[in-house]
Amino acid sequence: MDEHSEKAKLREAIVSGIFYPEEGGELEALVGRLLAENRPKRGGATAIVAPHAGFRYSGDLAALAWNAAAGRKIDTVCILAPMHRPYDDLVYLPESDFFDGPFGAVPVDTDIVEEMMDCGTLFRRNDIPHFEEHGIEVQLPFMRAICPNAGLVPVILGSSAPAAVRALAAALDLVLAERAGDALIVVSSDFATGSSSGPSGDAAATAAADRFLEKVEARDWRSMTAAEGLAAGACGAGCLAAFLASSLAEGTRPELLGRHDSSAFRESADERLVQYAALAYY
Repeated sequence: MDEHSEKAKLREAIVSGIFYPEEGGELEALVGRLLAENRPKRGGATAIVAPHAGFRYSGDLAALAWNAAAGRKIDTVCILAPMHRPYDDLVYLPESDFFDGPFGAVPVDTDIVEEMMDCGTLFRRNDIPHFEEHGIEVQLPFMRAICPNAGLVPVILGSSAPAAVRALAAALDLVLAERAGDALIVVSSDFATGSSSGPSGDAAATAAADRFLEKVEARDWRSMTAAEGLAAGACGAGCLAAFLASSLAEGTRPELLGRHDSSAFRESADERLVQYAALAYY
């Protein structure tokens, strides 16, 4: 692990040049263009759901979601991202002090991380899951554009098991409820992927995303956990469930800002369809 200073630990970018440009000026220009071209009707959202695919696939929707949070004072950005290869039902916080990339070094709010570590036995401070996952990293170029001075609270949820979801929800209540006025919750999530290539797989992915969005509208967070079987409706279902189960979601309502799939970017007929969406909570 490289050092940002003699004492600070740095989590380096792992999908730079793959999911988004690796040159700082090119990345800044792309993010600026995406934000300029994808504006929702209003800003001020207290929580957003943004895709974590490559910018080519879903950068427009990510820009929509992040623009929905503009227009309010944001000191803390808590990004909730799923582990793509679930190992356990733990919640992982970083050891690193900064998340680095062509967007610059984003400071981790280590005080809040320490507070979350005291929220239960399922919480671990471990950089390894953060080194392996991209769900937080791909949000950071937009974070730097919308709220460049905010501190980062990066959280990886090991699975959508009910116990892990409830633990994360409780931590959000205990640590962020009193900071809610100046905080933004970001759920990093793609939606359903086809179980196979071809028309049947495409239809299955679309249907799964439709069902999941119905549960989002109904605020039925229990159906988003692994126990209820709808977690496959979104790669990040448990993260959204944790937010909805917390007091931070009380008094808010979801708004679907945009939605599309990956069909326009398929390179072969064998490539599975992925559904993407952007949501905001006001």
